[in-house]
Amino acid sequence: MNTEKPATQKQIEGEQRRVAVVGAGIIGTMSAWQLAQRGHSVTVYDQWNTPNDRGASAGESRIFRTLYKEGPEYVEFIQRSGEKWQELESAQSVHVLEWCGGLTIGRPDHPDVAAVLECADELDLDHRVLDADAMRNEFPAYGVDDDEIGVFDPNAGVFRPELAVLAARNESIRLGTTYRPYSEVLNIRPLADRVMVHTADSADAFDSIVIATGPWAAELSGLSAGTIFNKQLVGCWFPAADVAVHEPSRMPISIRRHPEGAFSGFPCLDGVGVKILTHHLEWPRIDNVDSLSRFVDPAFVRSAETAVARLMPGLDPTAVRVSTWTEGFTPDGAPIVGPSPIDDRIVLAVGMSGQGFKFSPMVGSVVADIITSGASNDALDIMNPSRFTTGASS
Repeated sequence: MNTEKPATQKQIEGEQRRVAVVGAGIIGTMSAWQLAQRGHSVTVYDQWNTPNDRGASAGESRIFRTLYKEGPEYVEFIQRSGEKWQELESAQSVHVLEWCGGLTIGRPDHPDVAAVLECADELDLDHRVLDADAMRNEFPAYGVDDDEIGVFDPNAGVFRPELAVLAARNESIRLGTTYRPYSEVLNIRPLADRVMVHTADSADAFDSIVIATGPWAAELSGLSAGTIFNKQLVGCWFPAADVAVHEPSRMPISIRRHPEGAFSGFPCLDGVGVKILTHHLEWPRIDNVDSLSRFVDPAFVRSAETAVARLMPGLDPTAVRVSTWTEGFTPDGAPIVGPSPIDDRIVLAVGMSGQGFKFSPMVGSVVADIITSGASNDALDIMNPSRFTTGASS
């Protein structure tokens, strides 16, 4: 990207703008939907098709939760995202979010369990605290020790991420968005009166650009090296002896914290098994996203199998399917959403740090607000790009 910062172009609220969205995962497609709703002319570029299994919007299932251990400042943002998810489902007549509830399981003094309880109490959020006997009776899919509890979040659920991306894509297309799959953006060049997007086949002029490139964000974002780094995520699927006990109607999503294993648990969506995403081993960093390995270090698979054998009594502790994908992380674990330090006609929506899927509709809404009027009342300070830059627009 050309780093010379030209004079900015004044934004006039209500004016239709030509907007390019680079990246067609869940953040890019949600941004396209929200921009098209506001009447802008939107073109979405992706180096692959959309959806695909190469970025962060993959893996069969994702979690929606509102009792948020990451901090109460996110909760209203997440709640409003839930409303927009329902709006999208209604507009497209699809079902992508199963409201199965969610559990945080562990000893009461574990930091993540304590943080969830503190969030619920501070914001007076609906929840239940179950002791070990109540957990075994109500949610038999999860094995618990006598000194553990489960904190139940009724406003939680499980996504089908690939279908969610399709829904956002299709709704944005219905509203006039154009998609250009298999069109890798090679360069973004700000000029005085326009911003150019260069691919191998064309150079196109736009008024504004959205960078929503997920794990590839470092290449076009204009952020300094190290601001976004990528990790390999590994999901393992385990067959259930009794599938009915592990379906969304009886098995909530979970954040599990135990001395012998930590993981996210996802109910059975394929009629066969449960997905486990381990947390107790450090996810390996990836220098080159394009070389993401589809082969997994056996230590990760064995760690998941060991945790399942100890903590998931209804599953065969043999991983029958293993999948990898990748995500971009920031040093503080919060996303980057706001104007670029290079040019405020370029809006960043990157570095989701494993959090972004659930609140992607509100990220898209904030992006659309910024492009439409220069600011958003819904923007969260914790996501402001200026925390990593100097001279960035706020």
